[in-house]
Amino acid sequence: MTDRVKRVLVAYSAAANYVPTTLEYLNALKSLSGCEVQFVHCTDHAKMNFDINQFDVLINSYSARLCFDWYLNPDYVRAVLSFRGLKIAIAQDEYDRTGVLRSTIRRLGFHVFLTSVPEEFWPLVYPTIQLPGVALRNVLTGYVPETNPERQIKPLSDRSIPIGYRGRQIGARYGRLGFEKYEIGRYMAQLCDDLHQHHNIRTDEASRIYGEDWFTFVGDCRTMLGTESGSNAFDFDQELEREYERLQALHGRPPEFSEFADFVEPFERQFDIGQISPRVFECAAMGTPMILFRGRYSGAIEPDVHYIPLEKDFSNARDVIARLDDFDYLRGFAERAHQHLIASGRYSYGALNSVIESAIEEFYPKVAADRERQHRLSIARPWCSPHDPQDPRTIALSEVPTDAPQLPSYLSAKQEHLRQLLQPRDEPGQPEQGNEQDLSPVRAVRKAWMAVSERVKSRIGPVFPWSAR
Repeated sequence: MTDRVKRVLVAYSAAANYVPTTLEYLNALKSLSGCEVQFVHCTDHAKMNFDINQFDVLINSYSARLCFDWYLNPDYVRAVLSFRGLKIAIAQDEYDRTGVLRSTIRRLGFHVFLTSVPEEFWPLVYPTIQLPGVALRNVLTGYVPETNPERQIKPLSDRSIPIGYRGRQIGARYGRLGFEKYEIGRYMAQLCDDLHQHHNIRTDEASRIYGEDWFTFVGDCRTMLGTESGSNAFDFDQELEREYERLQALHGRPPEFSEFADFVEPFERQFDIGQISPRVFECAAMGTPMILFRGRYSGAIEPDVHYIPLEKDFSNARDVIARLDDFDYLRGFAERAHQHLIASGRYSYGALNSVIESAIEEFYPKVAADRERQHRLSIARPWCSPHDPQDPRTIALSEVPTDAPQLPSYLSAKQEHLRQLLQPRDEPGQPEQGNEQDLSPVRAVRKAWMAVSERVKSRIGPVFPWSAR
């Protein structure tokens, strides 16, 4: 990094921070070298009540999803368009509304885009003609925290669950990778039952596990099943979304994968972008050997080295089960995975920050020297707030940069404040006439839930019972 400390603003959605890994991702950005990092919530009617051009770099985090044109607050969009510094965007679940994602990156003028799509597929997903002048950089969807809580690691011989798993059906629109999350559990549970092999494999909502209870479960499993994360079904023009919704309306239920497979297969055919999921890092950290479908896993792990490969036709499933009591065999996989993924530091959030630091080092000087930027600086007037200071929405929903990202409770409190400010204008107990904003504290978070991918929903859904309504 250059000598001058860069002021970096990270834009995010507070409603999305109920997902622990999302909050973890944001907090990791505070460690960017040579940078002073602050954060701003930018969705749910947020009013950007500060001068965004006091910053040198803007990072649009993946929780402020660019693929939903209704999700970003228009006030934030105006601020981004007026920003004269380096703009960096980060996205995940890029198979959702890919065309909208690309057009938003262009429209808002991002200079650098961090993508989890492997470079070999960039010509298909992000051809230069679609993102002219945008520098692409490859990153993972998640990393290992720099500091991990001290958790007791049981010897494999002391663990009570020979083979464990938690998964669910996430929807046929996400194609075969999505289906495999359910199918690996369904088949292996049935096979274990047939062989009278003790297991704790579940694919129903009621059996899902969260928080520290999850790590307790992982730490008591002698082995853990798993699959790749993500999807190969890129929905460029929302064709998959529309057909899925049509079939759901027709049958009165979500379509099964078998009913949707022929339609989704052409969308998947050209891609192989299976991602490594946070669950893999969690198992490695807890010393739990992994039994995984063969796959890409972001190129981070190798079969027969870091995990026990399970063929997708289950042709070797009985052989895999037969070795659940071979502790020396299992211990080798656990030790190699821990050394490679955890102890090496190669997959820590420091690796993500290195990519961002390198991008700032390379592109900020170019942006700063750009003649168009210098012209805009020469004619710029001192910033003043565009919002009426007496407007209850300005009072309640104004956002200024903070030193740490806010939690969903912060958003709920602001919505409740707005409700209280508006209530005296109406008859007691009556909703305000003409108020187009939904002021329910829960509703704001439910809106964010609509923008969350099925991959994330599958990990935290039942914690929020309103999500099913």
